[in-house]
Amino acid sequence: MHIDTFFTISQQTAIFLMSVVLGAAMGVLYDCFRVLRTVFPPLAKRGAVMMEDVLFWLIYGACIFLFAANFARGQVRFFIFFGSVLGFILYIVTVGSIVIGIIRSVFNTVYKVLHKVYSFAIEPFVKLFKIICQKIVPVFVGNHKNSRISRRSAENHLKNAAAMVYNKFISLEKNILKKNAGR
Repeated sequence: MHIDTFFTISQQTAIFLMSVVLGAAMGVLYDCFRVLRTVFPPLAKRGAVMMEDVLFWLIYGACIFLFAANFARGQVRFFIFFGSVLGFILYIVTVGSIVIGIIRSVFNTVYKVLHKVYSFAIEPFVKLFKIICQKIVPVFVGNHKNSRISRRSAENHLKNAAAMVYNKFISLEKNILKKNAGR
């Protein structure tokens, strides 16, 4: 049994065209990452972008490997890489820029609509809640301060109560001694 390791020109052309389609699919995946950065701005920070890029290239490498395993008898050829990069670039330059433009405009429209809904439906309740909190918080803070002051004054009275009782006993003894001395 002989396994043919060479591809005919027609087979190479078919594999090349399929790799161009693979590259376009990778462009769609990359657009998904770009949309995430647009919709969720914290994902546009440097560290997050780096992690997304690493994840994208890992997925891209796995797809090239699986593509070669399924369609090229496990042989990774230069024209497969070239075709996928060409498909990726063609997608990004043509359809990808249109798709991202549409997604950004849709996102901006949805954002404006949600902002208006928030302004009319939710913001008045938020403002009312803030006013209520501004009125209620001083009451609780004042009660807390008053309770601390009354606790301190109670502690002072307790300390002074013993001294006062002691002073009363001393003054009472002095009065008794004066009365007895005067007799």
